[in-house]
Amino acid sequence: MHTVGVCGVTYGPRGQVLLVRTARAGWELPGGRVEAGEDLVQALVRETREEAGCEIDVGRLVGVYLVVSEALLLLVFHATSTTVSPARQADEDALEAAWFAPDEALRLVTHAGEHQRLADALADQPGVMYRAVTTGSG
Repeated sequence: MHTVGVCGVTYGPRGQVLLVRTARAGWELPGGRVEAGEDLVQALVRETREEAGCEIDVGRLVGVYLVVSEALLLLVFHATSTTVSPARQADEDALEAAWFAPDEALRLVTHAGEHQRLADALADQPGVMYRAVTTGSG
């Protein structure tokens, strides 16, 4: 059985990218596990609201990532938000949320898998990126 997760590369009103900071991985994209009875878009909307206090409009799927060793399937979407000031909500994982210029966001995201997903999404290539890795954290 695979765990399914979603994350979003969300662009704000000034073209900046939304990141959340966690104790586990530092700065990362908002997202999380898809709960039973929830579709992918609903899960991403919920996770972004919980972690960053942002309402989003989910756009196209930009990446599919399989972490074989963890039986983890991650789907990455582009999204947009008109929220000017993100704020950490009552989420135990997110310590803070903020907008960053895309190049600064890429510099701040140091977790290898997360960095790759962000870089792929920022490249904004046509189609959907697919990557499978055998080890490492999603």
